[in-house]
Amino acid sequence: MLLPDRVRLDHHLPFAVFAALRPALTVLVAALLVLLALRRWWRPGVRRPGGAVALAGVAVVVALAAGIVVPRAVAAPEPPAGGIPLTVLALNAFQGFADVDAVAALVRRERPDLVVLTEAGERFRARIAALVPEYRSWTNVPARALDVRGITVLAAPRAGDVAFRTISDPPGSPTDTRYPWAEVTGGILGPVRLGAVHVVSITPRWIGYWPGELALLARWCAGAGPALVVGDLNATPDHSAFRTGTAGCADAATERGASLTGTWPAGAPRALGAQIDHVLTRHGPRARDVAVLDVPGTDHRALLVRLVR
Repeated sequence: MLLPDRVRLDHHLPFAVFAALRPALTVLVAALLVLLALRRWWRPGVRRPGGAVALAGVAVVVALAAGIVVPRAVAAPEPPAGGIPLTVLALNAFQGFADVDAVAALVRRERPDLVVLTEAGERFRARIAALVPEYRSWTNVPARALDVRGITVLAAPRAGDVAFRTISDPPGSPTDTRYPWAEVTGGILGPVRLGAVHVVSITPRWIGYWPGELALLARWCAGAGPALVVGDLNATPDHSAFRTGTAGCADAATERGASLTGTWPAGAPRALGAQIDHVLTRHGPRARDVAVLDVPGTDHRALLVRLVR
């Protein structure tokens, strides 16, 4: 349950869910282990040696899991001073039901240079654009498409002349994704290519596509130039498919010791959720600060990352 990714069981249900919840499960199993050990110690009568062996085996597994999880709570050294500041906000708008007024207030308060809103098509784009008219905006799906299929990107005036393009490959092709993705280039990004992505969720309907979609992140993470990947990846560093697909990229929240704060589900305590929303960096951009923010109307929390490139 705690180490399904070590034997690639995490490509299947329910093990993919167990991997996503490894931080919380590690704490839970460790607490249970302590209680069982205390009960065995204080319980009168003959103690069977098999029980001690079983407890020792569980303790080894817990220690291995903790060795994987705990380092992600420790921040790496901050990037050197200087460079061009770049602030990115990522949020899953929950099929367009996120409180658009609250999202607009968040944008006005934090002034991100670029905003990536997954599950936000033309309907949501039009509503948010009316509330923050100084931001340019695009969506990667036609007006008739449901919000759940779309990604909306906002660009502040400071972002300059950025360009937006939809990535939607033919159905059935090796690079096809269930939801279209997008790429943002130019302006404040300089040589950096920003991939705006929404990977399918780990549900019975989509689990067969999920590892392959994560593998497609290599178009940015294994490329020659600098890149950012922003969006809802429906995976955490505890998934082997995530680590494979993002090899070459650094997770901004992990670099800042903040990757154990859950962005989903928003209704659960932060320590019990999974951080499935990400800002990944490659060759240049470095994270200075990461914040996880509550937004009403959606089952995700927002991820605000201040970078320097």
